[in-house]
Amino acid sequence: MAIVTTILCALGVDAAACPPGAGHGHGSANTTTPALTQPYYPANAHCVEYTIPISVSYDRVNFNFSQWSDNYALEQTLADFTTRPTAGFAGIVNGTVHETANYTVAASFCAPKKSIGKEKTVLLVTHGIGPGRAHWNSAYSPEQYNFVQYAVEAGYSVFFYDRVGCGESSKESGYVTQLSTGVAVLQQLAAAVRTGRYTGTVGKPSKLVLMGFSFGSYITHNTIAATPDIADAVVLTAFGANLTAGVNGNGLLRSFVPRVAALSNAQRFGLLDTGYLTWVDKYALIENYFKYPYYDTDAVAYVESTKEAFSIGEFLTFATVPDTSSFTGA
Repeated sequence: MAIVTTILCALGVDAAACPPGAGHGHGSANTTTPALTQPYYPANAHCVEYTIPISVSYDRVNFNFSQWSDNYALEQTLADFTTRPTAGFAGIVNGTVHETANYTVAASFCAPKKSIGKEKTVLLVTHGIGPGRAHWNSAYSPEQYNFVQYAVEAGYSVFFYDRVGCGESSKESGYVTQLSTGVAVLQQLAAAVRTGRYTGTVGKPSKLVLMGFSFGSYITHNTIAATPDIADAVVLTAFGANLTAGVNGNGLLRSFVPRVAALSNAQRFGLLDTGYLTWVDKYALIENYFKYPYYDTDAVAYVESTKEAFSIGEFLTFATVPDTSSFTGA
């Protein structure tokens, strides 16, 4: 079946399973990594990869719950988190702490092979909970689902990266990594991309657009709120900020049916601590991201096969929606 060979390609198991153009880019401009590591890149793009060192300094939420060692303890902790407010359980937050850290961020940059004068408009895109940067660069049915391919065909350049804790970027404790971590990283990346150092032969962007998906949209929204002059335009997808009703965080957490990622798939997630979780199966994925019958079941299988773990800190802090009225871009 086509989906089987696509998954083998996406996981790097079988290079022969990759479609024409997969894993090929304009390697001569890549001065940071000697070879392309992602299993697929669009044939219409020049793509390079970077490993970017960044330093961050930010305030994060300090959680005061105990770390769990297995799924039994995790399930009890989640039950405590999501019980009714009148049950009298102790709060899980104990103020904030200042965090300083050094990370390396794995990123890709793709520009159109055929210029139509728009390539200096760079889209800096942040993935959500699920696949890492492959979210934007699907090896499965790219003519339908590959955003990078679509954007490049329209003439734009795309910078996409693995968030900290995901893919080939640095790993941090899942009890530490949270929304503010993502904001601090995105602020550094946006500044670095502005210099033109990580944009291949395109050079300094004439315009920088920040774009996010789901949790990546919350990171983007909070980044714009904190640093409104950081970008010229913003695009938020899979993002619903109902400031009146709020987000049903308890229901969302339960619907993922989380499991400790390292215990679910030691080969992929064994280096992560128990603060990193994953949804239990493809049906939990469907409940949160798809609506029957309006989806491709092979696409579901692809997303399930390429998913990354998410941190409990991210889940407990994502629904933060500050005012962005100071942002004057598009």
